Amino acid sequence: MGTTAHKEEEKGMSCVLRKPRNILLMWCLIPIVSMGCADLKTGVGSSAIRGQIDLKRVLSWLPTDTETLLVANGPFWMSNFQIGGEDYKNRRVTSEELEKQFEGQTLSLFNSNSLLEKRLERKKVLFALEGSRHFRAPADLGEMPFEGCALAVFNEDLGDVRNAFMKDAAQAAVRIEEIEGQQVAEFEERMERDTWTMFITFPQEGVLLVATNKRFLQEMLARMRGAEGERALPDTMPEWKHVNKQAQFWGLRHYDKQQEKEDPTSPFGGRRTANLPDDQAIGLIYQCEPRKERNATITYLSGPTADTRKIEEGRFPSSSEPEATAGLHIQYRDLGPGVIQSIYDLSYSQPLEWFFFVLMGNVGHAVYL
Repeated sequence: MGTTAHKEEEKGMSCVLRKPRNILLMWCLIPIVSMGCADLKTGVGSSAIRGQIDLKRVLSWLPTDTETLLVANGPFWMSNFQIGGEDYKNRRVTSEELEKQFEGQTLSLFNSNSLLEKRLERKKVLFALEGSRHFRAPADLGEMPFEGCALAVFNEDLGDVRNAFMKDAAQAAVRIEEIEGQQVAEFEERMERDTWTMFITFPQEGVLLVATNKRFLQEMLARMRGAEGERALPDTMPEWKHVNKQAQFWGLRHYDKQQEKEDPTSPFGGRRTANLPDDQAIGLIYQCEPRKERNATITYLSGPTADTRKIEEGRFPSSSEPEATAGLHIQYRDLGPGVIQSIYDLSYSQPLEWFFFVLMGNVGHAVYL
């Protein structure tokens, strides 16, 4: 079946998808795993951009080897993004609940810090993005560590939020330091046997960054100040032909062959991989627009001789979660040699949970149980 991450087979571990950390994680018994707006005309520390930001400019801020993007085109309001509580009965979900699920996945890092979370409650987000790379197995149990950064653009100046947060952080943070001219609060959190470090900074009026890795953040801040370098996920990638940048929620992963030996969610490496094995794999794209319809698509790209239909059928095998898989009402469309699109019905809660369970693992985020 399609998997995301696993420990050695003899340990028999299971895993779940990444969720905002204050939400109860779903479980499984088997291992699975542009904005249409104006160009940015101002730099770090300049006047409010109010969401008038160009996607290409944001991508130019990300490190060159960024592998995964999660994108939410607003507006929406910050909350804990929790839906449904602990009632696991299969029920019909609303468009608002589906939106909240995608928003929560994109800004999961924002909910990792209670000081930040309370300061952002009900703030209006115009655009959100997470870029990530270097997905690794945890020391034992828990979420897969990764290097990345979540970014949000708000519709208002966050000066008061920044000042209040930094005042609180002076007492709670491991340290407050200056990185590329920006004040950054560093926090540590023990999760199972891994220590996670979070770096939080407000580099522009109305812009907030939460990173899991200092080098990743430092490069982003340097690029925001004008440092040049090859752009992450360049326009020449074939995935962009299948991305609707104006979609409410979308994301992509461009598989990094160099991470084959260290990333359990890599499709490369034959039988040792915890994901769907495919040495011709190129990438995948997801998209969902809950305001229009409660379904989502995954478009998978591989080599021209790859059996993409077999790979896609293995992504949600009916033998694993038969009721949830049946509830997805999966439809397949061949888009050309090595390219296939799958359409998923997300109208009910159990198929929705199963969809996110698999999707988040396939873009590099999973949790070991």
